[in-house]
Amino acid sequence: MVTLNPAEEEAEEYLHSKLEEAELWNPRLGVILGSGLGGSSPQIENILEFNFNEIPGLPPCKVPGQEGVLRFGSYGVITVMLQLGRLHYYQGLDMEQVTLPVKLMEKLGVKRIFMINTAGGLNPAYSRGDFMLIRDHINLMGVNPLRGACDAEGNPAFQELSNLYDQEAEDDLMQRSAISGWPLTEGVLVGVSGPSYETAAELRFMRLVGGDAVSMSIIPEAIAARFLGISVTGLSVITNTWDLRMPHAVSHNEVLKTAEETAPILKEVITAWLDRSTSL
Repeated sequence: MVTLNPAEEEAEEYLHSKLEEAELWNPRLGVILGSGLGGSSPQIENILEFNFNEIPGLPPCKVPGQEGVLRFGSYGVITVMLQLGRLHYYQGLDMEQVTLPVKLMEKLGVKRIFMINTAGGLNPAYSRGDFMLIRDHINLMGVNPLRGACDAEGNPAFQELSNLYDQEAEDDLMQRSAISGWPLTEGVLVGVSGPSYETAAELRFMRLVGGDAVSMSIIPEAIAARFLGISVTGLSVITNTWDLRMPHAVSHNEVLKTAEETAPILKEVITAWLDRSTSL
């Protein structure tokens, strides 16, 4: 089981008390938005919002384009929890810290999470601004968030991951995309630790072993969420594409620019996921 340390328990108690005061009961759905994607946040009411640095035990979010905000609100008759910006391993944090927002979501009652990040495209069929549903992943980060975790019987967390991402939810988004015209595709995400971008040889290797896109996030959060019994839908916004024969230089500003441009359509995708999830 995943237990919280005293500082993390303080964060849970703090959020519980604030939600009770605001009469926002038991958030069932969570959405995590990565680099530059805050403009895609869905429309909610009765908003209650916290900066990461207001919450005990939660590290600050110091990456440009990452707002570092937890936002709660009403979507119809249910409460949703939005995480705008995320924590990254490359910041020098450990995996307990990186996955703490997901653990807090589970403690507060979240059952389904839509995790969204930005990624570089390895698949030559992809274009800048495409959305890739994450059907599977390859973890090349060199670390696993379940290291040291135990199951209910006290055994090491030998978590089964062959069907980590919610196939039915992603199938539904693919069907809706055919009607709505979203630039939605599907593929395999490769996770690396960062913060440096990949060498030409590394990019060719990732494509050779089956990767369609590469990023520095989502995979630790997805593994932790699965261990906690949360359904995970994953999506990467393709903010740049690689010519594997002659990779070009890429910058974080380029990533943020593309993320901002895709916001209106991505908001439609997130809203469709929320509409389906509220009916389950």
